[in-house]
Amino acid sequence: MSADERPADGEVPVLEGFDPYTDAFRDDPYPHYARIRAMGGPVYWDYLDSYVVSGYADATEVLGHPALRLSPPDAVADLLAAMVPESLRSMSGTLLFTDPPDHTRLRNLTRRPFASPRLGTVLAEARRLADELLARALERGRLEVVDDLAFPVSLRAIGDLLGVPRADLDKLRDWGQAMSPAADIPASPGSIESAVAAYEEFDDYFTHLARARRRDPGEDLVSSLVGSQQQGLLSESELTANAALVFISGHETLVAFTASAFLAFLRHPGQLALLRARPELAGPAAEEVMRHESPLQLATAGGGRWTAEEVRVGGRRLPAGVRVLTLIGAANRDPRVFTDPDRFDITREGPRHLALGHGLHYCLGAALAKQQGTLLMRALAAWPAELSAPPQEPRWLPLFMQRRLARLEVTVTPAG
Repeated sequence: MSADERPADGEVPVLEGFDPYTDAFRDDPYPHYARIRAMGGPVYWDYLDSYVVSGYADATEVLGHPALRLSPPDAVADLLAAMVPESLRSMSGTLLFTDPPDHTRLRNLTRRPFASPRLGTVLAEARRLADELLARALERGRLEVVDDLAFPVSLRAIGDLLGVPRADLDKLRDWGQAMSPAADIPASPGSIESAVAAYEEFDDYFTHLARARRRDPGEDLVSSLVGSQQQGLLSESELTANAALVFISGHETLVAFTASAFLAFLRHPGQLALLRARPELAGPAAEEVMRHESPLQLATAGGGRWTAEEVRVGGRRLPAGVRVLTLIGAANRDPRVFTDPDRFDITREGPRHLALGHGLHYCLGAALAKQQGTLLMRALAAWPAELSAPPQEPRWLPLFMQRRLARLEVTVTPAG
């Protein structure tokens, strides 16, 4: 944006002193978000030459506004195309980066397995694995939540839904972890090179898996995408890119959710006691974890939204052709919408949180995420264990877009 296109003095406040890339911010971003909300409406952030919204009403307006699109202006798109390595450009053709009509087509082709009867079988398998892993932890007397529980359960579910052989899940996990930092805003240093290598592995893997499904189709997502490709509704690059996207996003949200749930219950043991006394609160508890520590703090990966024309949001004018970043984590703690928003309360009622998005780009796997979260809450409610944690502060991944613990060690003793 040129100097004369920047907000005029007094029209849109300029956000100063905001640095979401520090350890202090990652430890507790919410006071920083509260400061931005107090500025009212969109604010201009010079560091990323973007407008930022942080309140719930502004966030829902931006995420649902037809003139705010994922596709950047042509000049920005050309610049990005020149900067992004060729092997990663297929990702621009995924649900995460497209607007209608392509987004509508891809969403319709990809969502079928998420609504199929097979989903119940997938979730039942995930619950059995969660119960098994929790029982092992109780025998050992310890649990590293991220690697010992969150990853195995989430990978099992999304892998079974896609049709990925379970023996391959660990290597796909490694590729996914190599790609995630490249989706941050801005991309983490050195992450693009790692993402290129990882995506080439994903592309080769899903190309071969698709060939196998052409010979022997099943009820999984890759088989469904292969059928769509054979009907001429999907290109091969779209098939592999969207399969990789579903795999990555389909397990990372649950990993973040699971670790944050354990941390919340460690910090609020009364809420865990309430869940165990009232296991019917498993669903509301899952929703509250997602609101309280939104796995995605920023919508959307890859650059936010872009104004296709001049718009007004929160009573402030945003010119055409500018980027708008939506702070999901801030919107989900807006005191104008959520009473005592920093309090973790599994009996909370009221408006829907925005952790899974809003509008046309509402999370494709929202039902899966909510059901997985609920089954983990039920497993935790039935687990006869008392939890405690070492005194050190939890360590969060060094990302702005995503809020996920890197590790969480828990000491486990039999209840009673």
